[in-house]
Amino acid sequence: MKRILLRIASVIVALLIILGLVGYTQIFGFTRSVKVRGTVFLVYNSGGFSRIGANVIAIDAGDAWVVFDTHLGPLAKGALGKIKSIKNAPVRYVFNSHWHPDHSGGNVIFTGEAEIVAHQNTGAILSSVHEGFGLTRPGSYRQYKAVQSAALPETLIGDQQKFEIGTLQMDVVHYPAAHTNGDLVLYADQLEIVALGDLVWPAGFPFVDVHNGGSAKGIAYALKDILARTNDQYVYLMGHGTPYSAAQMKDYILMVDQTIAYVAAQKASGKSLKQIQAQGLPEKWLSWETRLNPQEQWIRMIFETL
Repeated sequence: MKRILLRIASVIVALLIILGLVGYTQIFGFTRSVKVRGTVFLVYNSGGFSRIGANVIAIDAGDAWVVFDTHLGPLAKGALGKIKSIKNAPVRYVFNSHWHPDHSGGNVIFTGEAEIVAHQNTGAILSSVHEGFGLTRPGSYRQYKAVQSAALPETLIGDQQKFEIGTLQMDVVHYPAAHTNGDLVLYADQLEIVALGDLVWPAGFPFVDVHNGGSAKGIAYALKDILARTNDQYVYLMGHGTPYSAAQMKDYILMVDQTIAYVAAQKASGKSLKQIQAQGLPEKWLSWETRLNPQEQWIRMIFETL
């Protein structure tokens, strides 16, 4: 028995050494980068079967980088290293699309060289005890401590603000009550790109953080406004998955609008949430179901925010 325990202990020690040498990036997959167009890159982690965490969007602005979202905390160092491997320049601005940990958890890695920017509501959530519902799977719950001061956004904006770095001009716009109550969208019109955060969940129903001020109708409004401000040449960069074209955005908006209209009509007819969930959505929209957001949950998110 003692010999078996010693072998088990030696295996554990060996694993700890390997994990220490390999580091978080390898544990959670490989950090990869893809050039979207010109000077715009998508940095993400892939475990072989799927992406892990959120996308980090990096824009080469000449003498410095602009970054949109900072990944999960354990993966942020790898993301920053990947960006620097493309071009060894400092990060000037970092924008948090919203508070969720896969988008703001890596702030502390970037704060030494970058000015971190977020909406006022995001700053308020991160600076106090906050709660996440359904962020990892339907029904999940986690309470988060206030973020350490070094990782808090330094610049908090309101509805809209312009930023410049070199020749790059950016409009950063707040869409209230959408995915959360603090969503920022970055427009870089000269590059014809838009960074959306989690306003779109590619190939799936949107996720609404109802408990932190999100709204299904607010997402629908935001997406239509974004489409109206852009044209068919734009690339739409999401917080997860691969970029969308204008045609894909139009299809997504149609799905969002029609599923909201369906639930609204059922509710107006006097049906309860449970009755609508039992009835389900029309079959043509069921291909948008995902593990994270099945139709029952999307129906609830719509129902609760109508």
